[in-house]
Amino acid sequence: MEDGKDDDDMDAVLNKDPDDASRRKTKASANKSLITRNLRLAYGETLSEPVPDHLLELLGKIDRKEGER
Repeated sequence: MEDGKDDDDMDAVLNKDPDDASRRKTKASANKSLITRNLRLAYGETLSEPVPDHLLELLGKIDRKEGER
C-alpha cells in the first residue's frame, strides 16, 4: 500500500528552508531561557522559605544522637 507518505517525508528533508533551522534554534533558545528563568524563580522561592519546626526538631534529635556516640 503506497500512499506517497515516504516521498513527502523525503521532500520535507531535502527541501528544507535554511531559515527553518534558524527559527528552530531561536525558538529552542527562547524555551531554554524561559525554563531557566522559571527554575531560578522556583529555586529562589524555595530558599526563602523557613525550615518547618518538625524538621528542625528531627535535625536536633539526630545531632544529639550523634553527640552521644
